[in-house]
Amino acid sequence: MNYFIVDRAPTVEKSFCMLEGGPRSIAQVRYRLIRGKPMGSDYPQGVTWRMSDRYGGIRLPSLIGNTGNMLVVDRALMEVFARVEVPMERLPFALVNHKDRVASQDYFIINPLGTFDCLLKRDGQLAQAHSGGGLLGGYKYVLDSRKLKSAPEVFRVLETPEEIVISHRLADALKTLNPTNVYLFELDQASSPVTEEPEEGTVGS
Repeated sequence: MNYFIVDRAPTVEKSFCMLEGGPRSIAQVRYRLIRGKPMGSDYPQGVTWRMSDRYGGIRLPSLIGNTGNMLVVDRALMEVFARVEVPMERLPFALVNHKDRVASQDYFIINPLGTFDCLLKRDGQLAQAHSGGGLLGGYKYVLDSRKLKSAPEVFRVLETPEEIVISHRLADALKTLNPTNVYLFELDQASSPVTEEPEEGTVGS
């Protein structure tokens, strides 16, 4: 099966709104939403997040790009993510426009919990693709196809937990909604040497 990295900060369509940083009310614990740590009861009621004046767009897409390394989607996409059997938080917030008025209350931060060991290693080092493939942590890392046998439908990469990867199956489910502002980049795969004891991919904390 193919796997894709989700672009969390697309800027292709300039008319779409963008978000920066994160909601101010969770500034002290926002790192959890980037590292796959649970927010739990530390996520307060009535969270708001204001559109970025620097980017200036006002249209509401299915996926809102943001500079905070978070996955922000509308209710329709959130419900697709909710159907997969993966530990995750789906945290609501009120989207505030440039005039400080609530533009929508139907957006959510998707926080897949834990990480998954999925990258190919050779001689103890992470293998990289010479061309093609999506970027993980700024590098063209390669997925280990043997580890992917136990991969969940959506996961964070162990070495770069800010990156969120989804399966072809989940990507197809998202595409049935014809979403806007959703960009996926396929990741290269290769097998670890048969003489090497395979490291089973696991979801961890």
